[in-house]
Amino acid sequence: MLSRFARLGLQIVLAVLLALRPVPAMAQKTDVITLVNGDRITCEIKELERGLLRVKTDSAGTLYIEWLDIATVQSNKHFFVETASGILAFGALRTTADGARLEIEAEGRSVQLKQSTVVSIAAVEDTFWARMSGAVSLGFSFKKANDDIQLNFASSGTYRSAIHTYGIDISALVSSRNSEPATERYVGSFTHEGYLGSNWTSLSKAEFEQNTELDLKLRGLLLAGGSYHFVNTNRTILATAAGLALNNETYFSVDREKRTSLEIFAGIGYDFFKFNTPKADVSIQFTVFPSLTEGGRIRTTLDGKIRWEIIPDLNWVITVYSSTDNQPPESSDGDDSASGTDYGIITSLEWTY
Repeated sequence: MLSRFARLGLQIVLAVLLALRPVPAMAQKTDVITLVNGDRITCEIKELERGLLRVKTDSAGTLYIEWLDIATVQSNKHFFVETASGILAFGALRTTADGARLEIEAEGRSVQLKQSTVVSIAAVEDTFWARMSGAVSLGFSFKKANDDIQLNFASSGTYRSAIHTYGIDISALVSSRNSEPATERYVGSFTHEGYLGSNWTSLSKAEFEQNTELDLKLRGLLLAGGSYHFVNTNRTILATAAGLALNNETYFSVDREKRTSLEIFAGIGYDFFKFNTPKADVSIQFTVFPSLTEGGRIRTTLDGKIRWEIIPDLNWVITVYSSTDNQPPESSDGDDSASGTDYGIITSLEWTY
């Protein structure tokens, strides 16, 4: 069964999300796009992400159009535009007469970028909520044979400005079986990325985890470093990250001493997008943490996600996670060690906004 702490935490998160969810705003639809087949659409351009241009129309609602199917774009509003090589531009949009380049103009200055190399377009919104995007997922399973109950919940939010991206992630996994104590895993993190140019970004993160399987009462992790995108296209992202991390751990068992470790972190991430119906994407992130202060200690984390769209804004998600530690904590007398491995597979329904 869910502990009182778990129930209270889920209730608070759900209440905040319902109270603060963004309210759609009306805007004039004066942007114009022309498709390769000659069709002309008057709309409001919202964003280009993962190879799909999202626009809002009066008659057809929200449309997702493959970027390669678009011949020309015209908008007097201002956007942030990024190319596969990491070039960042800001201004109004207009496809040149030859149809090969996208001109971005602001304050009398303009830059022309090859239209086929553009991988991201984001509207410069005036309100906080308009710059927010996020997702909420929930999953539940029950097996009568052994009274196995599993409940999982996750929520994420992202705020984007010109050169900064802020993200917050919260997840909870609780499972119980017959009269055995419940297994609980809670993770919360706050991340900041700053655009440095040429596919380089700065990276900082604060993460907190509680995991009964690893006997972790609380792991506090602070890390800072940088990341580089080797591949950044409308279908694929391949990136690496590295830096320093400070790890502090306390345990449920009173006979285990808390540990503080200075670590190096190095990670690699891969994302693949499929935007034909049904839309789908795959992401995987692997990170290794060799300790600088505890000789020979190496931790690893693996997070993977496969997402299929059921209907617009509603997805079926499979999440895979793993955590290893080759030097798990021992009791003060050295007779007992906690588990050094935790892994699992989670299925859930996800709503994006």
